[in-house]
Amino acid sequence: MRHCNSVFSANDIWFLLDKGKFTQRKLYLASCPICSKKMALYSYFDNDSKNYFEQYFYSGGVARIKEKLKRDVTSTMLGFKTKYKTPSGFKYGKNIEIKKMGKVVGIKQYACDFYGNKILVKKLDNG
Repeated sequence: MRHCNSVFSANDIWFLLDKGKFTQRKLYLASCPICSKKMALYSYFDNDSKNYFEQYFYSGGVARIKEKLKRDVTSTMLGFKTKYKTPSGFKYGKNIEIKKMGKVVGIKQYACDFYGNKILVKKLDNG
């Protein structure tokens, strides 16, 4: 999404039911990091004309479109992120060095997923 000459990603994505000739319906919700204005991007695909459409909503329009579309929500990206407290799906390892006075005194090993969840697996001490 774009606002105040900056590009940023949505805070939440609502996946919506298909209605008639409109498919791939999504509502992207965000707030501008510069001016904190609430924004929404409603996108859908029209099967008749084979075109992809996008509509932007700002401030008061965001509340109206959320109220209108909340009955059509099948799932949300934010709901998926908060559903799992421990890493799930694809995981990767992350090693963090613990330094004291410029020397490495230990290493923490984490298991992380791509939704921001991480859990401490092992703590290694050098000493």
